[in-house]
Order: sequence, then C-alpha cells, then structure tokens
Amino acid sequence: MNVREVATQFALAAVAGVLLFWGLGDKYLWQDEAATAILARNMIKFGKPLAYDGVNLVTIDFFLTEKGDIDKRVRDPKAAVDYYIGRGDMKRDTAWIWHPWGQFAAAAAGLKALGQNTVGARVPFALAGLAAVLLLYRLAHKYCGGWQTATIAALLLLADCYWILHARQCRYYALSSLLLLLTVTGYLRWQERERWGAAAFLAAAWCWFQVDYGTVWPVFAVLFVYSLAARRRTVRETVIAGAMLAAALAPFVYYYHLWGRRMPAVRDRWEIFAMSLFNTNQYVLPVVVLAAAVVLLAWRWRRLAPAERGAIAIACAVVALFVVWVPAISPDAFLRYLIIVAPLGCLAGGWFLARLFPPRYAWMPWMGALVWMATPWLSLPVTALVPPDDRYEAGTLWRWEIPMMAREIFGTRPDPNRLTVEWLRRNAAPADEILVNYEDLPLAFYLPNPIRGGIPAFRVEDDARTPPRFVVLRHAVEFVHKDIYDREMGRYRWVEAPVKIPDLIWGNNPDPMMWDNYPAEIKYLYIARRVE
Repeated sequence: MNVREVATQFALAAVAGVLLFWGLGDKYLWQDEAATAILARNMIKFGKPLAYDGVNLVTIDFFLTEKGDIDKRVRDPKAAVDYYIGRGDMKRDTAWIWHPWGQFAAAAAGLKALGQNTVGARVPFALAGLAAVLLLYRLAHKYCGGWQTATIAALLLLADCYWILHARQCRYYALSSLLLLLTVTGYLRWQERERWGAAAFLAAAWCWFQVDYGTVWPVFAVLFVYSLAARRRTVRETVIAGAMLAAALAPFVYYYHLWGRRMPAVRDRWEIFAMSLFNTNQYVLPVVVLAAAVVLLAWRWRRLAPAERGAIAIACAVVALFVVWVPAISPDAFLRYLIIVAPLGCLAGGWFLARLFPPRYAWMPWMGALVWMATPWLSLPVTALVPPDDRYEAGTLWRWEIPMMAREIFGTRPDPNRLTVEWLRRNAAPADEILVNYEDLPLAFYLPNPIRGGIPAFRVEDDARTPPRFVVLRHAVEFVHKDIYDREMGRYRWVEAPVKIPDLIWGNNPDPMMWDNYPAEIKYLYIARRVE
C-alpha cells in the first residue's frame, strides 16, 4: 500500500467521520429509532428484546393492521399484549420478532458502553457507516480496477446525502450496508479460491440475516445464480455452500415466523413501484448509469478479470432487482428499504466512470463524479418519465438535498422530541402517567414515566388506578385512533402548558418524503396538565 492509498483512506475516514458523528446527539431519537433503543435496553435488562416490560409497549406502528376489539385493549393492557402477540409482533414471552435481533445487540453495546442516551444509541450504527465507506474503497480497489475506481466509489457514497442521514440513525440501515459489503467481499474471496473465502462468505451472510432478514433474499439469489452461471465454483461446491447457509438460517426463519409474512400496502403496488424507481434513480444509482454500466460490462466482458466482472455484474443485478423486490414486499415506498444497497450503486457507478474513458483522459471520470455528486442531471431522463409526486423534491440544476443535509447535521433547528422531553423532565414527577398520541416511544426511552397511547392507543382508557397527568398531542398526525383520544380528553379538565414546540409528525425522520418537514407556517404541539 503506497502513500497515496494511505492518504486517500485517511481523508475518506476523516470526511466520513465528520458527516457521521458531528452533532450525533443533538437531535433526539424519533419513533423508529426509539423502538430500536428501547428493545436494546430491554435486551440489556432481560437478556432478550422484550416488547413489553410491564409498563411500556413497543409495536410495529402500522395503522392499517390496527383491527379487532380496540375498545377492550385500550383499557386492558393484557388484552393489548395478547392482541399484538397474535398479530405476530412478538412471541408469547413478548420477545420481539418483527425484526431480527442483530440491530438490538449493536444498540445495546452502545448503550452499555456510552450510557443510555442518544449518542450511545447511535454510535454503533455510525461506526458501521464509517466502516462501510472504507470497506467499499477496499473492495473496489482490490477487485474493480484500483485506486481511481475505489476513490470515486467512496466519494459517491459520501455524497449520497440520504445514505449519510440514514447511517446516523439508531436503526439497522448502516449495519445492513456494511454486512452487505462484507457478504459480497466474502463471496468474491470464495469465488477466487482465496483462503477462508467460503467461511468468510457464509459468516457474513449469516450475520447480515441477523440484522436485516427482509433484504438478504434477492442478494442471496443473485450470488448463488451467478456462482452457477459463471462456473467459478463447481455446481457441487455451490450447492453445498447454499445448503450450509440454509441450514444455519433455518432455526431463525422458524423462530421469527417468516413464512407467509406480508404487510398490506398503504397505496397501489404500481404506485409503490413508481416511487421506488424514483428513489433508486435519485438516491441509489441513476438508471441511465445502471443501463450504461451493463452495456459497458457486456462489451468488455472477456477483457475483464473474473472477479471484476463478477463484482460489477452482482452490483448491477442487485440494484435492478431491488426496484422490483421492495415494491413487492413493503407497505410503502420508503427509501430506507432501498438505501442499504447504495454502496453497490456507488461501486457500479464508480467503475463505470473509471472504465468509460481511455487512460489519456484520466481527468474525465473525476468530472463525471463531480456532476453526479453535485447535480441530479444523470437522474433527469427517468425523472421525466416517472415524475415525483408532491411529497418529493427532485430538483433540476443542483442536488437540493445537499443544503438539507447540512441543515440536519450542522444546523440548529428546533427538535420537537428534545424540547418535549426537556419540558416534561422539568414538570412531571417520575410516576406521572403521560398520554401521547404519537412519538410515544422517544418519551418512553428518555423518561422514567409510564407512557400510554401511540398508534396502538395502549392503555389510553386504563384509568382504573391512575389517570394520565399530562397529555402530548400531535395534531399533524392522522394515523391514530383519534376518537379514542377525544374520548379520554373529554373525561378530564386540562390546562394547556405555556410552551411552543413545533407540531411535526416526526422529529428526525430521514426519508425524502419528509423534505418539507418544517412547513412555512409552524403549528405547535398541544401539551397540557390534568387538573383535579
């Protein structure tokens, strides 16, 4: 490794460190992050991620599946817990099974090492993001053309604003990206007959499943089909590796009840497909670049080393397959389901730019990378065919998300979750019950108080022993049982608190559908104290 390569990796690590760790604890966890942190905390306390600790409840927070006898379970906590066990959120002992436990173990390590706070919850995932940037560089350098390809691929990933914002979350996204890269790297080592290649591939694939069992299947399909098609390993070797992986995963497939699991869609599947195509084209890999990379790969196929053409073929195939896979299984077109393959999109894009131009035009790949990072021009052909709806901002001259990311990382806009928690810390006694219609889990993580409400309306009307002392209502939220909250509010007299906290649905949601999370006209949360 020469001086240039060492300096490049040091510079990449420095830039990634600033983007991933700057102000990591400034904004408090939002709903999904808090669910991960609470389950991690329960893993520390109980040895497994229990969704119900006897006081507060974690559910999958999906309103379309909120059916059954709601009036009974909003009064009786046992009826509510039994309902969510039957729905499949958790096991009979309330151990969480809607996600695998890997992300909870990672978050638990951070909470144990750094304290049960925002930084402790997020640091393991930011570290995974940093490792993913450096691993992408090493993978591209070793298998896909050397220093220029590796540097461009890593820079493209660092310029992917939404990958950075997701990697800063206390959620599986960055960890899944890292394990995806480790799985592909182990696979290439196995295909190249390097020492411990098969073991590295199977171990990385097993660990990845333990973090993100919904994403692994299309990637596993691509890897094993390519192994058979490329004939780098014998059919027998491929079948044995597949059987070993299947045997290792089978007990967990059974434990998590993965067979037949399917969530209803919030909109038409074709609409989800169109939105997923837009997200892929805008934030993962421009479709025109994907198509051009496939053409260039086919043209130069015989002149490329087997590992290089394998890595690029896998990257292109995985990105293309995800455009179909995600709309088929997910309830909506959230970017979070696609963003974990962004490193492979950057690998394919960096390779295409580096290989497209002859050596005497070595400066042109850098210009192409600059255009990619600063503008949406490469995405415009598909954006013209699949325009975004009014929840998205596409841009035409420059990437609008760059200043947005700068505001999120370096800015000081009010954080509704932090302001709410700080006010309640000052004004509520630890035993006071707090009624919250949404973003209930951040309060359950940061405060010692019993929290009732949320999308499941858990214990909203369970007033036999203690009625709620405080209420926090987000009027911006539509996906809750409004009539139940109205009933409970009507039972008591409330005095509104003299505090102005922005009424936003989410405190720190990194999805592009939230690009206008701070509207021009800010309304405020309703926070009140019950009076006798």
